[in-house]
Amino acid sequence: MRKKTGLTNDVPNAVKRAPRAESALQQRPKRCTALEGACQRVSGVGPVPGEAFPLIDMVGHESFFRFLAENSGDVIWVYDFRLERYVYASPSVMEMRGFTPEEICRQSIFDALTPASALVAAEEIQTRLEALQNGDLSARSAVCEFDQLCKDGSVVPTEVMTTFLQDAEGNLTGIIGVARDIRERRRIEAEKERLQSLLLKAGKIESMSRIAGGIAHDFNNHLQSILGNADLMLSRIDPGSEYAGELEEIRSAVEHCAVLTTNLLSFARKRVADPRVIACGEAISSLVHAVRPALSGAVTIEYAISEGLWPVKMDPNQFDEILSNLIDNAVEAMEDGGRIDIAARNIPMVDHAPGSGGEGMVLVEVSDTGRGMAPEVLEHVFDPFFTTRSGASGLGLSSVYGIVEQSGGFVSLDSFPGRGTVVKLFLPRCFAQDGGASPVGVEASSDGSVALGGTILLVDDEDAVRHITRRFLESIGFRVLDAENGDEAISRARNHDGEITMLLTDMVMPGMNGRELSEKLSEFRSGLKTLFMSGYAPDAFADGESHVHFIGKPFSRDALTTKIREVIGS
Repeated sequence: MRKKTGLTNDVPNAVKRAPRAESALQQRPKRCTALEGACQRVSGVGPVPGEAFPLIDMVGHESFFRFLAENSGDVIWVYDFRLERYVYASPSVMEMRGFTPEEICRQSIFDALTPASALVAAEEIQTRLEALQNGDLSARSAVCEFDQLCKDGSVVPTEVMTTFLQDAEGNLTGIIGVARDIRERRRIEAEKERLQSLLLKAGKIESMSRIAGGIAHDFNNHLQSILGNADLMLSRIDPGSEYAGELEEIRSAVEHCAVLTTNLLSFARKRVADPRVIACGEAISSLVHAVRPALSGAVTIEYAISEGLWPVKMDPNQFDEILSNLIDNAVEAMEDGGRIDIAARNIPMVDHAPGSGGEGMVLVEVSDTGRGMAPEVLEHVFDPFFTTRSGASGLGLSSVYGIVEQSGGFVSLDSFPGRGTVVKLFLPRCFAQDGGASPVGVEASSDGSVALGGTILLVDDEDAVRHITRRFLESIGFRVLDAENGDEAISRARNHDGEITMLLTDMVMPGMNGRELSEKLSEFRSGLKTLFMSGYAPDAFADGESHVHFIGKPFSRDALTTKIREVIGS
């Protein structure tokens, strides 16, 4: 027996108590001549001689109204309060819900609507009846959204416009309504919300990227000073000294912090990279064979590479890094064992994703059978420092996101609790052959036979970095001209009578940046070699210029010495 609500019990009494109001059908509309021709064609009724054809004169012609009802895309229906069922439904109900009009006329509201919508409808009707009792005639009509049941068991969302019907005495007897299928509207609204969410997320990530890049840059400058002083002190004491171990701990802590800032720079897409044309299949195969022996027996890893896989251009070390991060995450998500699958295939990209052209992309997919992630976790999965693991930095997936974005690709991640996780890396197809050139730091390393000595022009706006770097240079045999900005550097270069062996300049400085400084110095110091340094990969290298020498902060004295030999010997 179907449970009844206040709708069926209270409506009859409410009908008797409702205020009288003039019936809508008793309100004679204004005369209208515009529809005269159409009315004649539909009903065959001619105009009344000597006067315009008023719309009200058509009320008695059944064929006209049948034509309107049977050709309406929306469903027109009438519900009788006293019979507690529909007494009319237009033929379009077949297309919307799969029922015939005759079947609809055997249904109540509780048969037509989902349980949740039926309760909402009952409450909505009762509220409107109470409003009518209080003299609010606007409550006679309303527009609501309800989910209706279809014959095949599916549900169709509808927008329903309803008006209460009255008898000759003004008592409420039922409802006349028009139901419209709003599935397409809901789809459009959902897509709009999805795009808005993507835009908000993109804006949030972009803001966090700028903050992360700035923080990493400043941290690297301070780390440079700490690492530099520790290096110099280690070079001056006996390796067996009691202080040597403490200084090594300082160096180790700085190196750990440098890894964190490197991950921040990856997320911010400001990391120093050495992009090369690589074969993803070979890289995946090498990595899987390297990590497989280290996995526990309960975890297996397999890979599948499609034939004819296109090459991509990115830093090979960063490619290995992002795959290693994803494998580590997958292993951590499978405490009781499971399977990791890595697959790579070509994707002809045509409107597949924002920013993708028709050139095609290589899809690298890493999936696992782990515990998966809840929606609230998935929402923040690429945020830096967000983690659900104790002791983790929370920079793994954010660095994956940044590295792939910096390489011109994009990342998607799907996960569900208990069903594992799938991470998809879309990397742009590369058509060029690897010529060995790269935007930053790609010159072949020189051997140690290059003689050190001469004069270096050192430019950095950070006093601490400039001072420790000067001490580095002097300790390996160079004379140093130092300046804190581009204008001062140009002045010192003009006033120096001798040769300047090399320019060592920070890339990001107030006013004139390092690249602009190098170009201006070249105007009167032709052939001047330059080594750029910075806390992050500067935008000035975004045009892909090759043969640029670069060293990222923080760097050790040995690393700087090696890089200087490389620049001088190039």
